[in-house]
Amino acid sequence: MSLDISVWTPDDDAYAGRSVLADPPGTSTAVGAENFRHTLWGSAAARHLGATFLPQLADITVENRGNLQIAPSQLDAFERECGLLADNVEHLSAATGYDARRILHHLTNMRHAVERARAVGGGVIIW
Repeated sequence: MSLDISVWTPDDDAYAGRSVLADPPGTSTAVGAENFRHTLWGSAAARHLGATFLPQLADITVENRGNLQIAPSQLDAFERECGLLADNVEHLSAATGYDARRILHHLTNMRHAVERARAVGGGVIIW
């Protein structure tokens, strides 16, 4: 199993109040293997750098079902967090043992999803 990022738009008639949009052809939505919840995005290194959104993936609850939903109003802050981690990718790589290019690939996928979400007035969800 792996983690993916999707774009959603608010829809009161849809499940959980959101409609998940189909990804454009050729879009990469991968943001890591399932264990990245804890070993990368929820790592002490990510938290120490100041990440607050992505570490929530490690905090699985009944309410969030292990998903991280970013509202349209939170996109700027989420994008800044992705940039922060990208700027410190060598530190994150050394602390977690994951290849820096692989981490950057996943962060790039997140940033592209943010761009798509902004274009439709939506948010993103990682699941």
